[in-house]
Amino acid sequence: MPGPLAFPRHERLTRKRDFETAFRTGRKSVGPLFVCYAVRRESQGRKFGFAVSRKVGSAVVRNRVKRLLREFYRTHRAQIDDDTLIVVVARPASAEISFDQCVRAMRRLLGEVEVLHG
Repeated sequence: MPGPLAFPRHERLTRKRDFETAFRTGRKSVGPLFVCYAVRRESQGRKFGFAVSRKVGSAVVRNRVKRLLREFYRTHRAQIDDDTLIVVVARPASAEISFDQCVRAMRRLLGEVEVLHG
């Protein structure tokens, strides 16, 4: 989807090194559905990535969780601070959630790591 609600390629987290940086140095917030890591990086831009392991469920379930996370980011990215690298790790309980539950959980976690405003 083009425009302000897109999830542009330059905002996707794809490199293993960036994931490791978030895990090693990021602020961590743990919830029943997700674990969130956030790192502030000057003039690097906003980036979002996620990890959904096989512990969450079958491929269909994992893909659904990934779609929910992408949709959350897509609709809330304007409220996330610039120059922030965010990694979300899905926990097995996330297999059965609705989009509203995903939004509530993610807003709480991002608020705890202080990268969400508004």
